[in-house]
Amino acid sequence: MSVKQPSELAEYLKAKKNVLLLTGELCDKVDWDGKSLLDYAADIAKKLNLPVAATANTAKGLKARAVQGAAKKYAAEIVDFMRWPEWRDKIMPEKPEVLVFIGYHRAASSGFISMVGKNAETVSLNHIYEEEATYSLPDTAASLRQYQQNLEKLIQAL
Repeated sequence: MSVKQPSELAEYLKAKKNVLLLTGELCDKVDWDGKSLLDYAADIAKKLNLPVAATANTAKGLKARAVQGAAKKYAAEIVDFMRWPEWRDKIMPEKPEVLVFIGYHRAASSGFISMVGKNAETVSLNHIYEEEATYSLPDTAASLRQYQQNLEKLIQAL
């Protein structure tokens, strides 16, 4: 719905109380000269003290990076839980008001974000603009270096 610059997203996320970070398989696959997308996800989780629904092997990597509250969960589970009036998971005490997606393929994240609907706000920290999300980083599909710079700016602003 709305493109936000990294500093704007940082301010938005800092103002929210119940935020859940969801890490996808690309966190383990995207790397910039020794710094991975998982490193950025870990930095975000630590700076904002966020619980993490960690897909695939990201739970192990987050634990190695000293991220507290990373539980092996699949985004589909979380999205399904969001449909019910009662929060049915133990990842965090209350139903999240914001779901933040990072490290997902476009088709997967678009589907998950669409399924969330009005049950929560959504933020895409992926490299492709997500029109379905409440907020998304600008599209940097043509330049992964620009994507990395956006993530660096976001981390600095947190």
